[in-house]
Amino acid sequence: MKVRIFIVLAVIAGLVIVNGSFFKADAKTEWLKQAQLGQFAPAKQDWNAIEAAARKEGKVVIYSVSSRIFKLQKEFKEKYGVEIVGYDMTSDEQVEKFGREHKAGVHNVDVLYNNATSTLWGELLPKKMIWNFVPDFTAPLLDDNEKNPFLVQRWSCRVFIYNTARNPGGPPVDNLWDFTREEWKGKVLTPELTDPATANTYQTILQHPDDMAAAYKKEFGKSIKLSSGMKNAAEEWMFRFMQNAVIVPSTTKIFKGVSDVKQDRPPIGLTTFSKLRDVKKGVYETAALVDMEPIFGVSYPTVLVIADQAPHPHAAKLLVQYMMGDGLWPWNVIGDYAARKDLEVEQVKKFKIPPYTKAKLWAADPEHIFKTQYDYLQFTMSIAK
Repeated sequence: MKVRIFIVLAVIAGLVIVNGSFFKADAKTEWLKQAQLGQFAPAKQDWNAIEAAARKEGKVVIYSVSSRIFKLQKEFKEKYGVEIVGYDMTSDEQVEKFGREHKAGVHNVDVLYNNATSTLWGELLPKKMIWNFVPDFTAPLLDDNEKNPFLVQRWSCRVFIYNTARNPGGPPVDNLWDFTREEWKGKVLTPELTDPATANTYQTILQHPDDMAAAYKKEFGKSIKLSSGMKNAAEEWMFRFMQNAVIVPSTTKIFKGVSDVKQDRPPIGLTTFSKLRDVKKGVYETAALVDMEPIFGVSYPTVLVIADQAPHPHAAKLLVQYMMGDGLWPWNVIGDYAARKDLEVEQVKKFKIPPYTKAKLWAADPEHIFKTQYDYLQFTMSIAK
């Protein structure tokens, strides 16, 4: 009898001891049930119950890629009695910090507002470290790829811009290959190539060699000849482009460097489309090269996900739905395309920009970005000046 009891206790101890997996799995399951996420998500969301639970939780912690999150603090507190504790962090910083905390069993954050979707897709999602949550009122207003695998709040873009004050007749270029011409040497500004959003941009361009070959032929009237070591037209463009480019470690500095009216021959630059919200007549005058061939930029999603075992899961849901609705206004600016189709229609009219589906933008593919990130790093190092 004593032997049997010993064996049973030993088995139980084994379940508890092995990396704490027994308790960890149980804690995750209990949290998912309480949070009503994952396999425990109800068919219909009860927003009265969610709000009541959120009020009891009292606060929500968010790691945000945008400092504009702080504009919501006062109104969210007044409306729901819930405090937003925000941390302005780059997407990579969020992933690194959250990863360390989660591994240590420290659960501080509720929501990640993040645009490093390739890392979310390739690293955090498979490990069930984040959970997707789509407020039911937004679902009919979104495309399928804006609801799964992540909830997309907006489509951010990296685009090429020019100085309108010094080019009253229109853009000085009309094709990506123009940037490789001798007259633009030292006059094309780009962020660091390893910056996540910038890497998204160039990896996406490298994903379209046939389009880049066609654009070359359209610009120069002949087929392209590749330099030694270049495999296709997209790599050739990147190689030539970097011979002319100047790396500037800030998209804000690029915006100002291009748009400052007090210069004779301004450069062209790759920056965040939403920087155009800071255009000021007589100071900073610029526009995106929206008609450029084959594209004028690359779009990438900025998403909202709930952190695994978030301490305030109902407040997290409440904040997510708010940022998809009444609380989206800080990002309702030129260059930030709302994922919600009803709001995007209004933006097109207000900002006089092409509809997202018709804009000359290539959308970054998180899976492709994740799977080619090391090839991209090796390639960019190989063509470094």
